[in-house]
Amino acid sequence: MFKEFKALLSFFTRIPIYVEDFDFENIANYFYLIILIGYVFGIFSLILGYIFSFLLPNFLSAVLILFFIEYLNGFHHIDGLIDFGDGWMAVGDKRKKLMAMKDRYIGCGGVVFAIFFNLMAVISLSYILDINILYLLVGEVCAKLGMLSCSTFGNPLIEGTGRYFVKKADEKFLTIGIILSLPLLLIFSGIERKIVIIAIITTIITGLCMAKIAKRHFGGVNGDVLGASNEITRVVVLLSIIASIKVFSIYLLG
Repeated sequence: MFKEFKALLSFFTRIPIYVEDFDFENIANYFYLIILIGYVFGIFSLILGYIFSFLLPNFLSAVLILFFIEYLNGFHHIDGLIDFGDGWMAVGDKRKKLMAMKDRYIGCGGVVFAIFFNLMAVISLSYILDINILYLLVGEVCAKLGMLSCSTFGNPLIEGTGRYFVKKADEKFLTIGIILSLPLLLIFSGIERKIVIIAIITTIITGLCMAKIAKRHFGGVNGDVLGASNEITRVVVLLSIIASIKVFSIYLLG
């Protein structure tokens, strides 16, 4: 299992790890370990958050945190988000939309998706830094859980490396992923713990929605859809955290 985790870490990050006999079929059998990679990204974002928030205003800190998180994964998920946006906004049947998603050109849909979701991520992160920096960890773990959820509820496309993960993922994988996410509850208490539960539920629903959207527009889920799921889930989860905090605050004051 440790060998497969190293392979996943090598594939989803820029961390220089030597992997012998990289086999997607075998690695996909342990795709639920993607949640642990979420902890890696989360701890990395926490370290950056503590450093940058001490030196800089929250907005600038949020920009730098997001940049270095994306750099750590080689900007692959942003690339997937752009391709997903191009495919979704393309006019035509599933084949034409899939061609738009897979071509090497960037269209208006991809540009708008990238700008919108990254802008929302930065603004949300700046709010999180002002509320409780530990929610950064929640956001990154849930982003990976969103990928797992999308894989579980989606059906694989024929081409691309993403098909290996989607083909192997099932309800058992998602259950393990949820269990691996539960330690997040240990670092919070009271209402904040309830907010984390809401975030996890929101994540699973977001992954399900991404799978349904992908099936409707492309016929299934590939690596680009999984990358987009990571980026979109992060934003949705951060927004759900901010909204939940506001709702609970109103409830308590009332």
